[in-house]
Amino acid sequence: FTLHAHILSISGDIPALSKVMYTTGHNSYKACRFCSIRGIYCQGNRHVYFPLKPPMNMSGCQYNSENLPLRTHEDYIRDVTVVKNASGTSRKREIQDQGVNGRSILFELNSIRFPVSFPVDIMHGLFENVAPAMLRHWSGIFFKDDQDFDSNYIIPNKDWTEIGKTMEKNRKNMPFDFGRPPINIQQHSTGFKAEDWMNWVVLYSLPLL
Repeated sequence: FTLHAHILSISGDIPALSKVMYTTGHNSYKACRFCSIRGIYCQGNRHVYFPLKPPMNMSGCQYNSENLPLRTHEDYIRDVTVVKNASGTSRKREIQDQGVNGRSILFELNSIRFPVSFPVDIMHGLFENVAPAMLRHWSGIFFKDDQDFDSNYIIPNKDWTEIGKTMEKNRKNMPFDFGRPPINIQQHSTGFKAEDWMNWVVLYSLPLL
């Protein structure tokens, strides 16, 4: 028989996927590859944000987090066609509105469906993003202004010291199948790799917190 290989899924961080999908990237007004939520530019921080409800004194759509306007393969084809048929300043406007800047060669593969063939990258999305952010929340250093957070969920520094020491003491007790041995999270979290964050989330956080 003839063996055929088909590409079904492509993974990567957002900048990499933006290049292969020909999308406008995470700093654009239509940055999500899965839904059509439109961002709002914050003049103070000079950045585009994606609130479900527009801030006061700003216009914009209001979205339901449980029923977002999802993008389909057909939507992508239509958006690409609109951009392709535009020119000059009109093309620039359409690129901004449609969230794509060209036609990806991956459209030629029948096994690829936009955007479902480009799943969320768990390494960057969770282990190197959410996990360290939650650590900063629990440590009380996520916000620069002390008035911006509720101290009820802050874990005292003495507890973090104990957690870090416990992790360090058990380095030799962990099976090799667990991968990298635990590192003192209080002292060395800035040097954590994706595997360290994964082990923290999956193995150590529940029994230690």
